[in-house]
Amino acid sequence: MTSRQLVVGHQLVAFLALAPVVIPGVVLAVGLFIAYTRPPLLLYGTLWILFIAYLTKEMPVGYAQSDTTFRAIPVDLEDAGRILGGGRLRVLRDITAPLARSGVIAAWCFIFIGVIRELSASIILFTPSTKVMSVVIFDLKEEGQFGAIAVLGIVMLAMTFATVALVQRV
Repeated sequence: MTSRQLVVGHQLVAFLALAPVVIPGVVLAVGLFIAYTRPPLLLYGTLWILFIAYLTKEMPVGYAQSDTTFRAIPVDLEDAGRILGGGRLRVLRDITAPLARSGVIAAWCFIFIGVIRELSASIILFTPSTKVMSVVIFDLKEEGQFGAIAVLGIVMLAMTFATVALVQRV
Protein backbone atom coordinates (compact mmCIF):
# COMPACT_ATOMS: atom_id res chain seq x y z
CA MET A 1 0.00 0.00 0.00
CA THR A 2 1.02 3.59 -0.09
CA SER A 3 1.40 3.59 3.71
CA ARG A 4 4.86 2.05 3.27
CA GLN A 5 5.67 4.89 0.87
CA LEU A 6 7.65 2.64 -1.44
CA VAL A 7 5.82 4.06 -4.44
CA VAL A 8 6.91 7.34 -5.95
CA GLY A 9 3.88 9.61 -5.92
CA HIS A 10 2.09 7.70 -3.16
CA GLN A 11 0.18 10.84 -2.17
CA LEU A 12 -1.21 11.16 -5.70
CA VAL A 13 -2.22 7.49 -5.64
CA ALA A 14 -4.01 8.05 -2.32
CA PHE A 15 -5.79 11.13 -3.67
CA LEU A 16 -6.92 9.33 -6.84
CA ALA A 17 -8.10 6.32 -4.86
CA LEU A 18 -10.18 8.48 -2.52
CA ALA A 19 -11.41 11.03 -5.09
CA PRO A 20 -14.49 9.08 -6.25
CA VAL A 21 -16.08 9.52 -2.82
CA VAL A 22 -17.05 13.10 -3.78
CA ILE A 23 -18.54 12.13 -7.15
CA PRO A 24 -22.29 11.47 -6.99
CA GLY A 25 -23.31 8.11 -8.42
CA VAL A 26 -25.49 9.75 -11.08
CA VAL A 27 -22.60 11.91 -12.30
CA LEU A 28 -20.33 8.87 -12.41
CA ALA A 29 -22.96 6.90 -14.33
CA VAL A 30 -23.46 9.67 -16.89
CA GLY A 31 -19.71 9.87 -17.42
CA LEU A 32 -19.45 6.11 -17.88
CA PHE A 33 -22.47 6.13 -20.19
CA ILE A 34 -20.86 8.79 -22.40
CA ALA A 35 -17.48 7.05 -22.34
CA TYR A 36 -18.68 3.53 -23.07
CA THR A 37 -21.53 3.91 -25.57
CA ARG A 38 -19.27 4.45 -28.57
CA PRO A 39 -16.20 2.74 -30.01
CA PRO A 40 -13.63 1.55 -29.15
CA LEU A 41 -15.18 0.24 -25.90
CA LEU A 42 -18.89 -0.46 -26.25
CA LEU A 43 -19.62 -1.62 -22.73
CA TYR A 44 -23.12 -0.24 -22.29
CA GLY A 45 -25.58 -3.08 -22.04
CA THR A 46 -23.04 -5.41 -20.45
CA LEU A 47 -22.29 -6.19 -16.83
CA TRP A 48 -18.82 -4.72 -17.35
CA ILE A 49 -20.08 -1.13 -17.22
CA LEU A 50 -21.82 -1.88 -13.91
CA PHE A 51 -18.64 -3.54 -12.65
CA ILE A 52 -16.62 -0.42 -13.54
CA ALA A 53 -19.19 1.81 -11.82
CA TYR A 54 -19.19 -0.31 -8.66
CA LEU A 55 -15.41 -0.55 -8.66
CA THR A 56 -15.11 3.22 -8.98
CA LYS A 57 -17.75 3.97 -6.33
CA GLU A 58 -16.41 1.49 -3.79
CA MET A 59 -12.67 1.99 -4.38
CA PRO A 60 -12.42 4.66 -1.65
CA VAL A 61 -13.94 2.26 0.89
CA GLY A 62 -11.58 -0.55 -0.05
CA TYR A 63 -8.58 1.73 -0.19
CA ALA A 64 -9.26 3.38 3.17
CA GLN A 65 -9.90 0.05 4.90
CA SER A 66 -6.82 -1.60 3.35
CA ASP A 67 -4.62 1.41 4.04
CA THR A 68 -5.63 1.36 7.70
CA THR A 69 -4.95 -2.38 7.84
CA PHE A 70 -1.47 -2.04 6.39
CA ARG A 71 -0.64 0.97 8.58
CA ALA A 72 -1.47 -1.12 11.64
CA ILE A 73 1.20 -3.69 10.75
CA PRO A 74 4.49 -2.63 12.33
CA VAL A 75 7.19 -1.99 9.75
CA ASP A 76 9.63 -3.56 12.22
CA LEU A 77 8.14 -6.99 11.50
CA GLU A 78 8.82 -6.58 7.79
CA ASP A 79 12.30 -5.25 8.50
CA ALA A 80 13.01 -8.27 10.71
CA GLY A 81 11.90 -10.57 7.91
CA ARG A 82 14.24 -8.84 5.47
CA ILE A 83 17.13 -8.93 7.96
CA LEU A 84 16.61 -12.68 8.31
CA GLY A 85 17.08 -13.06 4.56
CA GLY A 86 13.58 -12.80 3.16
CA GLY A 87 13.05 -10.87 -0.04
CA ARG A 88 10.14 -8.47 -0.49
CA LEU A 89 7.83 -11.11 -1.91
CA ARG A 90 8.70 -13.63 0.81
CA VAL A 91 8.11 -11.02 3.53
CA LEU A 92 4.83 -10.06 1.89
CA ARG A 93 3.72 -13.70 1.65
CA ASP A 94 4.88 -14.90 5.06
CA ILE A 95 4.52 -11.83 7.29
CA THR A 96 2.46 -8.98 5.83
CA ALA A 97 -0.30 -10.95 4.07
CA PRO A 98 -1.24 -13.13 7.05
CA LEU A 99 -1.37 -10.08 9.31
CA ALA A 100 -3.44 -8.10 6.80
CA ARG A 101 -5.78 -10.96 5.93
CA SER A 102 -8.65 -10.11 8.27
CA GLY A 103 -8.55 -6.40 7.40
CA VAL A 104 -8.59 -7.09 3.67
CA ILE A 105 -11.47 -9.54 4.08
CA ALA A 106 -13.36 -6.90 6.08
CA ALA A 107 -12.72 -4.41 3.27
CA TRP A 108 -14.27 -6.84 0.77
CA CYS A 109 -17.25 -7.20 3.09
CA PHE A 110 -17.77 -3.43 3.19
CA ILE A 111 -17.43 -3.27 -0.58
CA PHE A 112 -20.00 -6.04 -1.04
CA ILE A 113 -22.46 -4.27 1.25
CA GLY A 114 -21.99 -1.01 -0.68
CA VAL A 115 -22.43 -2.70 -4.05
CA ILE A 116 -25.50 -4.74 -3.12
CA ARG A 117 -27.43 -1.62 -2.10
CA GLU A 118 -26.14 0.75 -4.80
CA LEU A 119 -28.87 2.35 -6.91
CA SER A 120 -27.77 5.77 -8.16
CA ALA A 121 -25.36 4.55 -10.85
CA SER A 122 -27.24 1.32 -11.53
CA ILE A 123 -30.47 3.10 -12.40
CA ILE A 124 -28.73 4.87 -15.30
CA LEU A 125 -26.47 2.08 -16.51
CA PHE A 126 -28.77 -0.94 -16.42
CA THR A 127 -30.46 -2.50 -19.43
CA PRO A 128 -33.18 -5.17 -19.40
CA SER A 129 -30.47 -7.83 -19.59
CA THR A 130 -28.34 -6.31 -16.81
CA LYS A 131 -30.87 -5.46 -14.09
CA VAL A 132 -29.49 -5.71 -10.59
CA MET A 133 -31.56 -6.28 -7.46
CA SER A 134 -31.68 -2.62 -6.39
CA VAL A 135 -33.08 -1.63 -9.80
CA VAL A 136 -35.65 -4.44 -9.67
CA ILE A 137 -36.78 -3.17 -6.27
CA PHE A 138 -37.04 0.36 -7.67
CA ASP A 139 -39.13 -0.90 -10.61
CA LEU A 140 -41.41 -2.85 -8.27
CA LYS A 141 -41.91 0.28 -6.19
CA GLU A 142 -43.05 2.14 -9.30
CA GLU A 143 -45.55 -0.68 -9.93
CA GLY A 144 -46.74 -0.65 -6.31
CA GLN A 145 -45.75 -4.27 -5.65
CA PHE A 146 -44.75 -3.82 -2.03
CA GLY A 147 -45.01 -7.52 -1.16
CA ALA A 148 -42.38 -8.38 -3.77
CA ILE A 149 -40.25 -5.49 -2.52
CA ALA A 150 -40.42 -6.89 1.01
CA VAL A 151 -39.34 -10.33 -0.22
CA LEU A 152 -36.41 -8.93 -2.21
CA GLY A 153 -35.48 -6.70 0.72
CA ILE A 154 -35.32 -9.73 2.98
CA VAL A 155 -33.23 -11.57 0.38
CA MET A 156 -30.81 -8.63 0.26
CA LEU A 157 -30.72 -8.51 4.04
CA ALA A 158 -30.09 -12.26 4.25
CA MET A 159 -27.26 -11.99 1.72
CA THR A 160 -25.73 -9.15 3.72
CA PHE A 161 -26.05 -10.97 7.05
CA ALA A 162 -24.65 -14.16 5.53
CA THR A 163 -21.67 -12.24 4.17
CA VAL A 164 -20.99 -10.56 7.51
CA ALA A 165 -21.36 -13.88 9.37
CA LEU A 166 -19.00 -15.58 6.94
CA VAL A 167 -16.44 -12.79 7.30
CA GLN A 168 -16.58 -13.01 11.08
CA ARG A 169 -15.77 -16.73 10.92
CA VAL A 170 -12.73 -16.18 8.71
